[in-house]
Amino acid sequence: MCYLISSNKKHVQNCACGNLRKATRTITQFYDKMLQQTGLRSTQCLLLLDISLNKNISVSNLANILLMDQSTVTRNIELLRKSGFIDIKKEGLDSRKKCIFITDKGLKKLEESKPILNKAQNKIENGIGKARIEELLKILTDIEKLVE
Repeated sequence: MCYLISSNKKHVQNCACGNLRKATRTITQFYDKMLQQTGLRSTQCLLLLDISLNKNISVSNLANILLMDQSTVTRNIELLRKSGFIDIKKEGLDSRKKCIFITDKGLKKLEESKPILNKAQNKIENGIGKARIEELLKILTDIEKLVE
């Protein structure tokens, strides 16, 4: 049976899904607060980073890398496009395929955000230890592989 951690910590239960979602919301809120001065939410910042690392990537390939639904990625990249951080161009002769690339404005915003991302990461690593972070990331990768 799947249970969650209660607010009074009396009933710590073992629901991987619920507890991972709760932890994800907590960390997302933390990163959002840290990034607030940039005008980006953590999801936008990390998406911008993924786009910068994958030159001229298609929406579908980006969705596959992120393990996200293509329509969700499309909504999120549209926000970045409207802000001028990315641009989208048709890929070759197939007008249905679109490639995403980061603009100069997006690169500047990403450079502004990187020290803040590093500060957030350092706060977490200093709080629980680098070895535990590395183990957590290994466990999360193992879970991904397990449920594929």
